[in-house]
Amino acid sequence: METPMIRSILLAAGLLPVAALAQEANQEPESHTERGELEKMVVSALPIARSKLDSAQPIDVLFGEELDDRRGMTLGETLMQQPGVHSTSYGPGAGRPVIRGLGGGRVQVLEDSLPAVDVSAQSDDHAVSVEPMLIDRVEILRGPATLLFGSGAVGGVVNVINGRIPDSVPDRALEGRFELRGNTVADERTGVLRLDGGSGNWAWNVSGSWRDADDYEIPGVAEAGHSEDDGHDHEDDSGILPNSFVESRSGSAGLSWFGSRGFFGVSLKQYETEYGIPAPHAAHGEEEEEHGHDDHGLDAFRYVLLSEDDHGEEDHEGEDVYIDLEQTRWDAKGALNEPLPGFTRATLRASYSEYTHAERAVESGHSEEEPDHADEHAHTVFDVEAWNARLELEHRPVAGWRGALGFQFEDETLAAMGDEAYVPDGESLSWALFALEERDTGPLTWTLGARLERNEIEVDELIESHGHEDEHGDEHGEDHDVPLRRTFTTVSGSAGVLWRMNERWQSSLNYAYAQRAPSQADLYANGPHAATFTFERGDADLDEEVTNGMDFIVHRHGEDFDLEVSLFYNAIDDFIYLDETGEEIDGLPLRQTRQEDATFYGGELLAVWHLPRTSLGHFDLRAGYDWVRAELDSGENLPRISPARYIAGIDWHGGDFRGSLNYQHVTEADELAPNETPTDGYDMLDLNLSYFFNLGGADLEAFAKLSNLLDEEARVHTSYLKNFAPLPGRNVGFGLRGRF
Repeated sequence: METPMIRSILLAAGLLPVAALAQEANQEPESHTERGELEKMVVSALPIARSKLDSAQPIDVLFGEELDDRRGMTLGETLMQQPGVHSTSYGPGAGRPVIRGLGGGRVQVLEDSLPAVDVSAQSDDHAVSVEPMLIDRVEILRGPATLLFGSGAVGGVVNVINGRIPDSVPDRALEGRFELRGNTVADERTGVLRLDGGSGNWAWNVSGSWRDADDYEIPGVAEAGHSEDDGHDHEDDSGILPNSFVESRSGSAGLSWFGSRGFFGVSLKQYETEYGIPAPHAAHGEEEEEHGHDDHGLDAFRYVLLSEDDHGEEDHEGEDVYIDLEQTRWDAKGALNEPLPGFTRATLRASYSEYTHAERAVESGHSEEEPDHADEHAHTVFDVEAWNARLELEHRPVAGWRGALGFQFEDETLAAMGDEAYVPDGESLSWALFALEERDTGPLTWTLGARLERNEIEVDELIESHGHEDEHGDEHGEDHDVPLRRTFTTVSGSAGVLWRMNERWQSSLNYAYAQRAPSQADLYANGPHAATFTFERGDADLDEEVTNGMDFIVHRHGEDFDLEVSLFYNAIDDFIYLDETGEEIDGLPLRQTRQEDATFYGGELLAVWHLPRTSLGHFDLRAGYDWVRAELDSGENLPRISPARYIAGIDWHGGDFRGSLNYQHVTEADELAPNETPTDGYDMLDLNLSYFFNLGGADLEAFAKLSNLLDEEARVHTSYLKNFAPLPGRNVGFGLRGRF
């Protein structure tokens, strides 16, 4: 039988002859300035100066026009068209990247190489504390490069570059950029303004953003399996997804001083957002059973949101839940040339963050307007205080090897209170030493990496143990002492080689061995978790995960044709996952943290043809494919794994105009875990159009974006809300951006 791996290789092989024919074309197209910039751009996440093409590491960079066209309300939405990247998609306000089937704490989100600091890795309904409208560039690292930022980041690293701390003095005393945008699907109103300036030894910037979006429109009704004419009374039969509003505000300021040997800068960021959770919150249980749904979502939400309070006096039925999030973050960054004998440059980054996140309930019907705070109460509050620091030292070549040594420190304190406080209060402390070395030998570049990491997790006290009843009615409970403190020492290493076969073709092979310590939730969770619709229980006796991973990449770059094919294989010993036990606690399905060996494998392909220039301008054709498989050694599939996806598109630049047509076919998700329901495939068609002009000395771009032109009912298999919250329907977005 033809496997997905074989199909991927055959597809790649089929494209290679086309590339060879394209080389023989008589007319050479003009290369895009942006593509040339991408090939030369230094990747900030690497401690030694390397571009994407110069590095043996699997790296993607998203910036410029492509980033402008893809910016969404969440980081996950912004990146979900990148090969190998999907999103958790928990409504429009929360979406975290999923890379090659791995998410949560296995994918680190960074701001300028330091953790973003939030609780998004703990639960899919928690937002990433990053405003996509203020991003300058996104770097996506996979494979061995992730060891530089933590042995836990076996899935990948998403490094967001925002430029809050200036690293150079601008050419002009004052320059800026702005953007105003809106759309029809949610009546979104968004605005961004950034100002940069400086002279002499000083540089500064200030920026701000705001967003207001109402509940968004959907094709049909929200709940999967229903229709508008099935004889049932649906509160969502108006074509609107209830409680899907988003409001956000962000502001920052940064200042840097530059001397003859380096610079030092500081910045302050304030980020606030309120967004609805479009989850089931009305008692439809009998109706769901009648329609044959086997998900536990409605039962779980009835428990968390519709149950009596602590005194057994009040029923909360008819409530909407929204999240009120706020983060204050201070950052410092400095660089010094020739800091010590034998070292060429030292870079120090540090941050302090205070984060609070309240899950509030209000009477239903407030979602399209600002919530009525007089009628609200908080179900759960998360408070996080975090210190982070990272030092990198680049050294002079030693026996032909050039590279960097580094030290990283993280201290995070978490306090949780309320109905969904299923993880006890505690502190996570870690420090690490790391190194990355490279050596060129003719057409080969060799890469070695290593990381030694120490993790300490300590909780104040355990959440009161819940007994549970099995199908025979026998009660079980904890029967051993649980340690309040666990420490882990992990050792990780990597090796890779890049082979420049000729001026156009290159390939790389990478191997990584990574040990990952369990998280605080893995060890000590014990309570109802509304976002996953279950009762989750950790295991304080967990061991470290051990990953042996391989990446193989073939890359072609040229003026006429670009091609990149990536294949990966990750064998993870003692993989930590939540197992469906078949038992219940307080009417909720019990999921117990367990360990079992698992395997992840798959690949990504992206091909771009640069067609000969015509009288209408120049055109690029794109085609792509990605897929991933994940299964336990017992033979069971893991849940919510990204389905295979086909990508095609055309980009056009003609004078003052540009445009793109993008098509995605997401296949049906039918490789299912136990108790998991299939998800239908869907087709997504988007169109972008822009016009550039100058007015009063400012370079302006008027743009329009037509999304989901086919008005498809699209449900995201990686989302816990796939059966209750489809993606938005047909949408017309429009706006104006400019630089001055």
